[in-house]
Amino acid sequence: MKTKKKSRFLSFCFSFLPGAAEMYMGFMKAGISLMLVFFLLIALSGWIQQTIIALFDVVVWFYGFFHANHLASLNDEDFAQVKDEYLFGMDSFLSTKGYVEKHQKWVAYGLIFIGGCFLWNTLTNLLRNILPEQYDFIPRMMWRIGSYAPSIVIGAGIIYLGVRLLNGKKMEIVPEEEKMLNEDKTDESGKEKQQEEK
Repeated sequence: MKTKKKSRFLSFCFSFLPGAAEMYMGFMKAGISLMLVFFLLIALSGWIQQTIIALFDVVVWFYGFFHANHLASLNDEDFAQVKDEYLFGMDSFLSTKGYVEKHQKWVAYGLIFIGGCFLWNTLTNLLRNILPEQYDFIPRMMWRIGSYAPSIVIGAGIIYLGVRLLNGKKMEIVPEEEKMLNEDKTDESGKEKQQEEK
């Protein structure tokens, strides 16, 4: 789809939904990436029951609103030079083969976790429908576990990544300190040798 300056008023109206105004003006990649991130954040915050993720959605909404109105306000020459690109580095994610090869282990863990959640929810609903009423506590207990499990797993994953980042920082700092100590030692030994030669 070719990009084209269109009605400023309609662009303004569409800008209230992240990505819609960009699509209206022909920036399909930018529009798709904005809309996808916006709705994925809503779905994720509902799924793992963490409303703090909705704060990121507010940022995405404001970014989309001002991005669309900025594009609409450009003169014809500047507008023609704007390239239609995916936002938030999504082009690297969408080149699936390269991304999967680079992060194969994490992609596998993510797929196993999502598949496990789907399976657990389906099994819970199945048991709720086939078990007699006196055994209704089983699917209810499973539903409670399933509703909290994603938050626990994702929270643990975030903590793990934070610890890994801290350890990585320490590992970078320690070799620098060791290098400085080694340099001091070599300087001292060099001075001692010079004194002995004298």
